Amino acid sequence: MNSLEAIYFPGTAIYSARQFPVFLLLEKAHLLRPVELPDTPGDSPDIFITSGLCQEYTPCPLGDNRDRFLRLIKDIRERKDDYAAQLSALTIASLSAKKSSIDDTTRGIISSLLGSHGVATSPEVEQDDQLWQARLVLKIAEILDQEEEEVAVQMAMLEDQEQDLFKELQGELDDEEDESLLDELRQVQDRIARPTATTVKNRLNGWSKLYRAAVEPECRLWLTHLEEAADILLEKYENATKLPAKGIAELELPANIGWSREDAVESMLNFRKTSAELRTEISAALSKPNEDILHDLCHRWSQAVDAAFPSEQYGRTTLVIYQLPSTGCSSLLGKTNDSGQLLGVVR
Repeated sequence: MNSLEAIYFPGTAIYSARQFPVFLLLEKAHLLRPVELPDTPGDSPDIFITSGLCQEYTPCPLGDNRDRFLRLIKDIRERKDDYAAQLSALTIASLSAKKSSIDDTTRGIISSLLGSHGVATSPEVEQDDQLWQARLVLKIAEILDQEEEEVAVQMAMLEDQEQDLFKELQGELDDEEDESLLDELRQVQDRIARPTATTVKNRLNGWSKLYRAAVEPECRLWLTHLEEAADILLEKYENATKLPAKGIAELELPANIGWSREDAVESMLNFRKTSAELRTEISAALSKPNEDILHDLCHRWSQAVDAAFPSEQYGRTTLVIYQLPSTGCSSLLGKTNDSGQLLGVVR
């Protein structure tokens, strides 16, 4: 295999500037989308998909029920009253709650939410309800993450404007002064709270339910920015095999390559052209890991990244790749295949 593809989890859309740099290395990411997008005339397509960087899959498409689900999501996104808050809490709680612990009131709300009619009457209906819950967990998580980052970006912009105004009043403003992407990213990150362990577990459970229902691509690499989600899988692996998860490569990445998708994609495509041969070598080396070869390739990769994205301007994160030789990530989540024997975590 001469290219490196990955399943990106926990399955929410690629939207954050903090996620963009991984595409400098990947040939393509496969995303499980909770619900198929409406084919509405005039909608602008996602540049990550049109550029060939992402491929999306929707397990068990909703079909005729899609519009109803999207109306529900719109209602949750736009309504800021107690009903929406309770709805979100009930949906997330129900995913991890034992069936016997859900009282009649909660069950009734969930049944209404899922469009079902009381208690499931067949395994098929039960499966549909579980998938609806999983979709809701991921979509609500996506909404919350997007809103939190949008607020953080706006707050950082306001702080910059206040500082510029103060400097201007003091006669200290330098027209040539540009804030680096690293500084901008730090301002935003300082305002974004890390998700709790329970929140991450619920999201991973929701993603896992969709994943098990999907006919997914065979990818040897699974990739995530949620360290807590990766830690859950690593713990599962170690408990199942009684073997330690081994980190086999550490690849440096810029912390940020641009806030807009268009700028980020342009930077990615330019870098990918100049690093094509090196990326092919890294992909081949990960097929049969050799410590010395990987160490040399990681060093060469760092040099290439440094040349294109100086650390003082773009910052750095590290993609740590673990080898799970005895069982794949798919098996850890109940699938019958062993795909995903490499786990990548952006730390």
